[in-house]
Amino acid sequence: MKTIKRRLAAAIFTALALFLSIASGLAAPGESPFAEFRIDASGMDVSDREISVDIYRRDDGGQFQKDSSLQYSCRLNRVTSDASLFIQASGEGVWVTVDYLTDINGDGIYELLSDDSTPVWDQMDAQGTLGDSRATLARDQLYILSPDDLVSRSRQASQDRSAGGAHALDVGQDALSRQEFPLCMVRLHRTDPTGGQSDEQTYYLQIYGSVLIPFDVSPSDWFYNAVEFVLDQGYFSGVDSGHFLPNGQLTRAQLAQVLWTVGGSKQGPRTQFFDVLPSSWYYPAVCWCQEEGLIVGYSDNTFAPNDPLTREQMFTILHRYAQYAGSSLRTTISLARFSDQSQVSPWAADGLRWAVTNGLISSAVSTLGPGEVVTRAELASALYSYELNLGLRR
Repeated sequence: MKTIKRRLAAAIFTALALFLSIASGLAAPGESPFAEFRIDASGMDVSDREISVDIYRRDDGGQFQKDSSLQYSCRLNRVTSDASLFIQASGEGVWVTVDYLTDINGDGIYELLSDDSTPVWDQMDAQGTLGDSRATLARDQLYILSPDDLVSRSRQASQDRSAGGAHALDVGQDALSRQEFPLCMVRLHRTDPTGGQSDEQTYYLQIYGSVLIPFDVSPSDWFYNAVEFVLDQGYFSGVDSGHFLPNGQLTRAQLAQVLWTVGGSKQGPRTQFFDVLPSSWYYPAVCWCQEEGLIVGYSDNTFAPNDPLTREQMFTILHRYAQYAGSSLRTTISLARFSDQSQVSPWAADGLRWAVTNGLISSAVSTLGPGEVVTRAELASALYSYELNLGLRR
């Protein structure tokens, strides 16, 4: 399945390559780009983002001092770390530099170092290696820019700009902020061999791990690993504009859809619920969940797909999924130590005991919150814990 997704992504981005060369760069309107920057990755997206940047220059003592600040919109190319990055010059006199937007103090404002007398950026040589050497690209030849090099050099830039390096942008800070996803500014330059005019195309490239992490999920969030897991497995998808909405509340239909995906998206017989129509996006999922006895309806033979999903409903349904999948059904831990255990519905007690016993509910919490509505982050966390402790796949 991932191979199919990768091929599809490659086909789409090959078609978009020329568009990106113009839209991401700084070429004048109507002017043909003098080089192309192509991307192929298993995960990628492109969006217009507002970024804030502080510009630093060296003082007479060699230290960087803040010179100016600016905020602007850029086209951000987000890619997974398996990306293949290609540069191809269509004109003469083209060369490449890469700079790194760091966020040493973690305030969300990037630092960009500018010093013409002593460059602080990398240049690309004829082998695509980043460093001090610069090569003029041969026309129509394909050059490969390594994402591993970009990640490594970005981390080195963060170290060099900290108190442990030469620039010390973090003087007076108690701790450094770790920038998980390098933000690289790739510049394609061209100096006209005859007239000497200079042009520039700039691309903003952010490199992730195995999956693109939504903008509203931070490595410091308690649900970070869980979100990364459900996105990587395809159990969840993000929402518009590259967000996950971790605090978004879930419905019964949404849980049915997730379980159906976890279970392999199998076909089930026509559902008997009056309020689930064949035209509904969740119809196949509800059919399968009803066949396997994972989600039962109400006494009036309705499913109530848009009803909010409560925590006791979620763990009861996951307990039924454990029966279906042949996972452990141990229920050795009592609910007596939880202050709100009296609020648990009788039909949900076994499911909650199972969830506590098998680590889907943390032993460190003092309440169960049986009637609370489940958030996207909470379901992701429950699935991740299930995977770690029991194994989700049948």
